[in-house]
Amino acid sequence: MLLWVGLAVLVIIIAIIVVLCSFMRGEFYFSRVKDNDTLTVEMRGLFGLVRYRYVIPIIQFKGFTQGILIKSEKVTQHNAKLKDETRDHITKDKVIAFYEEAKDVLVHTLNLYGWMKMTLAKVECTELKWITRVGLGDAPETAITTGAIWGIKSSLLGFTIRYVKLIAKPRIDVIPQYNEKQFATEFRFAGRIRVWFAVTAGIRLLYRAAKIKGGIRTWIQFALKARARFKPAS
Repeated sequence: MLLWVGLAVLVIIIAIIVVLCSFMRGEFYFSRVKDNDTLTVEMRGLFGLVRYRYVIPIIQFKGFTQGILIKSEKVTQHNAKLKDETRDHITKDKVIAFYEEAKDVLVHTLNLYGWMKMTLAKVECTELKWITRVGLGDAPETAITTGAIWGIKSSLLGFTIRYVKLIAKPRIDVIPQYNEKQFATEFRFAGRIRVWFAVTAGIRLLYRAAKIKGGIRTWIQFALKARARFKPAS
């Protein structure tokens, strides 16, 4: 009996170690071709057994009053069945409210910037792709715009290398279209972090929040409000 109990405990310990040493993977993808926008966010863990994928196939600017209309979809692990669908308007008031809530979280967390910097240092970038095609119908203006976009991309790439460990060769390009008016872009960022680092980062965050009076309560309220923003599509 004791032998079986010991074997069961050993198996559980090995399973926990394997899980903690495995990777949590995330991917962010955005593309814009003419007026068609697509944004996809995907998270995977436990060797692909746990998977969440959110697709935003509709991003429409409805004016300064109504803001931006976003329709998002959550699909099953194998992308075969729609699990949930939400629709929301991002307005100026919602952006301001989110900013105030984020600022409140910053105040109620001890050195949140330091925590973010420490956590991002454990993230490994496994894919970075950003291809842009731009054309203004005029060769000189297209050339100037191409150079400006290259400058923006170089600055953002420098930021990524500074905070995230880059283990894949980035694919960055700006392709000028001199004979037509066009703007199309495709951006993909894939990264991974070991479950152990993610767990310890969460523990550190709770500790930093607990060091400030009302910190835990502020984070709970922030999470609940963020979840309540997405309402089922009508």
